[in-house]
Amino acid sequence: MNDAGGVLPPHACPDMVSALEDDDVPLVYWDKVREYGIKILDGGSAILVIQFCPWCGTALPTSLRGERADELERQGFSPLAEDLPEEFRTGAWWRARGL
Repeated sequence: MNDAGGVLPPHACPDMVSALEDDDVPLVYWDKVREYGIKILDGGSAILVIQFCPWCGTALPTSLRGERADELERQGFSPLAEDLPEEFRTGAWWRARGL
């Protein structure tokens, strides 16, 4: 599952792209925090973050979860707020900052 909204994730070897597009593979990419992970199949939304591509072994980009939370705090928002600026709902915020 890929939440990048049509944008290829930063690491996109052919096998990774194929897996992210296949709903039967529990691999996810969360663009808003630039995280790759394996879904924990317990009915929730938790993932086990991975640091290397399972197919080609390439190191994946580091998660920006902390940086996103810090930036939102600077702007007076909680990361869980429902009224977040639109850019923080996708990876637009980190792309705009060249991260």
